[in-house]
Amino acid sequence: MLTEQQLVDMKRRFTDGEQMELPVAEPDSWALSYVDLLLLMVTLFVLLLSYQHQELEKAKKAIKNEPVQVDYTPRVTLVDRVYINDLKGRVSVVESNNQVRLTMSDHILFLPGDAALSRTGERVLDELSVMLNNHPSKVLVEGHTDNEAIATPRFLSNWELSSARASSVTRHLIAMGISPNRLSAIGYADTRPVEKNNTVLGRAKNRRVELVLTAFE
Repeated sequence: MLTEQQLVDMKRRFTDGEQMELPVAEPDSWALSYVDLLLLMVTLFVLLLSYQHQELEKAKKAIKNEPVQVDYTPRVTLVDRVYINDLKGRVSVVESNNQVRLTMSDHILFLPGDAALSRTGERVLDELSVMLNNHPSKVLVEGHTDNEAIATPRFLSNWELSSARASSVTRHLIAMGISPNRLSAIGYADTRPVEKNNTVLGRAKNRRVELVLTAFE
């Protein structure tokens, strides 16, 4: 607030023709700092966007130039679904990563307590032989029995019976054109049951022959 004397002096100067300079208000310092901060933040944001864009372009070029690893190893087909479907009810199939297990019950392949193939068993093996010839693989023929003891002049125990049954199947496959070099046979007797032997049904499932197919290395 100007005093009375100051007003008089200003009036005299104006009357005498002196140039009067009016005081200019300086901008507040806090306003300038706020504007500077906003400019700094905008600049930083632009720099970050630019850096992100450059990194994204580098990643795209790296992916584009990186060689793609392709596994050209063909998957070996061990079984033919057409044949397997035709054999449904007579042959069960279990597949794993590198192995196929074909299981046949003894009542389909053999006469009771014998290792000689029945006519039904020969027909099943004939159909399987066609498939095995079309899809070469190693074939392990496994003979299995239940735990009921057997003692005959020909089979002194289940070891002889299971081994003889595996051998009969192997000989028939060879007769149907399967190379002997692909085949092997083994009898396990009752040492590898798939069911408990305390029921008739369980023992029937344990009396079986299995063809284990694996690809050549």
